[in-house]
Amino acid sequence: MSLRRIAQAFSLVALVAACRQNSADANPDPSANAPAASASAATAPAAKAPAASASAAVAASAARSARGTLTRSEPSKVCMVNDQFMEVEQIPVAVGDKTYFGCCAMCKSKLENNEGVRTAADPVSGARVDKATAVIGRDAANKVYYFESEATMARFTL
Repeated sequence: MSLRRIAQAFSLVALVAACRQNSADANPDPSANAPAASASAATAPAAKAPAASASAAVAASAARSARGTLTRSEPSKVCMVNDQFMEVEQIPVAVGDKTYFGCCAMCKSKLENNEGVRTAADPVSGARVDKATAVIGRDAANKVYYFESEATMARFTL
């Protein structure tokens, strides 16, 4: 397995753990919080480990050079709850005649049941946009932004 694939897998594990932690924070049942807290605790030290590989140095260099630009992203590879580009196909969630995407069962449930999670503010115009129909751009750290049009995405600066 290549270093890049290992880094991608680790990133996915960390995001799912964060997703579970968010779910635990919102869940008043203490027994439901225990597994989520331990999953988060298990990944927390690894997330703080210094990047020692050559692959990490190359990725950091690419991120520095790409600052200020966005890459258009396929909606199917975005967790629309975490607002994160995931590089792999996500779980499709049909709501009405639109399709949203989430990384796990908890995100799927949030997309199905919480209308506010399915919308975002265009960072340029401030308009509310539906994540299923928005133009999606990602930065070098794979954080995604939702735009009402290609024109507003083109005007965006980090």
